[in-house]
Amino acid sequence: MPRAVVLYTKPGCHLCDEARDLLEEIADECDLALTSIDITGDPDLYARYRWAIPVVVCEGQEVGRGRIAEAQLLAALRRLRSNG
Repeated sequence: MPRAVVLYTKPGCHLCDEARDLLEEIADECDLALTSIDITGDPDLYARYRWAIPVVVCEGQEVGRGRIAEAQLLAALRRLRSNG
């Protein structure tokens, strides 16, 4: 069963675009089901993540924010897999 991954983003964010591209690249290999959420549509999310995006959450645990490197993301996903 694919692991649920949420990408918190907002329009015009180049780091968000980079994170989305990276997640889409590794989605099949890492068995991920990706959902993107625009924080500008929710005042609570906007208040929480306004200065932190992009934020990647896998199975309810934050695995990255801001500039996200592929190695960092893969390591975090592996840790979650070994703990789960």
